[in-house]
Amino acid sequence: MPALQPGTQAPDFSLASHLDKPFALNSFKGRRTVVAFMPFAFTGG
Repeated sequence: MPALQPGTQAPDFSLASHLDKPFALNSFKGRRTVVAFMPFAFTGG
């Protein structure tokens, strides 16, 4: 998948969370949202 450009709509996705429920991007629909992905500490990523 190519990188998204600033201002473009991100595809919907869900991820596991350390909280009780999964994180779903669609739960922020209608609000400006910044999503950043960082490698987990000590994973070499």
